[in-house]
Amino acid sequence: MNNQERLEQLLRHINELEQLTNSIRGTEIYPVSFFSRAFDLTGKMQIDLHEIEMGQIELFDQQLREHQAQLRAIERTQRPAYDAATAAHRPEEAPTEEPLMKPAPQTAARPQPAPAPKPQPAPTLKPQPAPASTPHAEASLNDAIERTKLIDLRKAFTLNDRFRFCRELFDRNEERMNDMLNMLNEARSYEESLKLLHAHVQWDFESETATDFLNFIERRFV
Repeated sequence: MNNQERLEQLLRHINELEQLTNSIRGTEIYPVSFFSRAFDLTGKMQIDLHEIEMGQIELFDQQLREHQAQLRAIERTQRPAYDAATAAHRPEEAPTEEPLMKPAPQTAARPQPAPAPKPQPAPTLKPQPAPASTPHAEASLNDAIERTKLIDLRKAFTLNDRFRFCRELFDRNEERMNDMLNMLNEARSYEESLKLLHAHVQWDFESETATDFLNFIERRFV
């Protein structure tokens, strides 16, 4: 899929999200299906943007290499003429004269400096004990927030992780990845999650990407 096709797909996802949001305007209670579809669309839009960005970076690198190659070609064609012109206008070097030896001037004896006073040892300060920190309230709050994110695996991944998992584990198929995440969200244990994966995917579970994916699942049940 080229950049233009990816851009058209991004616009379709944006339009669908706009229509979905307009459908619940004026209501007080939003259906669960709204959030599920909205998360799917935002995940797809993130992957679309990441793909477009990578395509632009590759295009920029290609143009930069072509420009550098053109500059090197121009430099090679101009270098012989420049070297010939420089050699023709190079002035002859005059013979250098041997410098006359001059007697070294006599220097007066320098006075010896007075001995520096011995430094007095600085008094040592006893370290003050650090104030006792509060209980693990902040850590507990962060853990609770992290566990809340892991309840729904679609929200647990960063943009880079989501793009990497989609590309390397699901062959860039967002629909297939979202279907698998929905099934994993229903699993009640890590062992059940592994059985689902072995039944639906053909991965090298020893690879780095698969191991990172399994770490997210394992943290749901810690």
